[in-house]
Amino acid sequence: MKNLSSKVDLNAEKIAISKVIEMLVDAEIRQDADAAIEFFTDDVIVQPSDMPQIQGTKEQHELYKEFFKMPYTSFDSKSVETIIAASGDMAYDIGWNLFVFPSPDGDVDVKGKYLAVLKKVNGEWKVAALSFSNNQPAT
Repeated sequence: MKNLSSKVDLNAEKIAISKVIEMLVDAEIRQDADAAIEFFTDDVIVQPSDMPQIQGTKEQHELYKEFFKMPYTSFDSKSVETIIAASGDMAYDIGWNLFVFPSPDGDVDVKGKYLAVLKKVNGEWKVAALSFSNNQPAT
């Protein structure tokens, strides 16, 4: 007979994931690669837009350093939907992001999207895979 007391509280897990995503985005907004990297698994797979896939937190840290050199004036990102496996140990999160770049003709908004796969590591949600891209071609 199945033990009903061990049933996963998916709502509580969704709230926990939301907090992780919010803290990760906050670190990205602050351009704090050291803080942001704490939300990834050691073997994270990242598929950045217009770049080869990378793997590992060292590589992700280097990617952050390169991204933070871009001349954008603001960045934001929001989760739109989080789906959690019934087992409560895997999930995916989809959302949008927005970079604003200055130009001689005024600010240019570069909108994009992301897909993050999360898994529980020692009871904490971590990003295990991340893919992101722009909604429009680079100019």
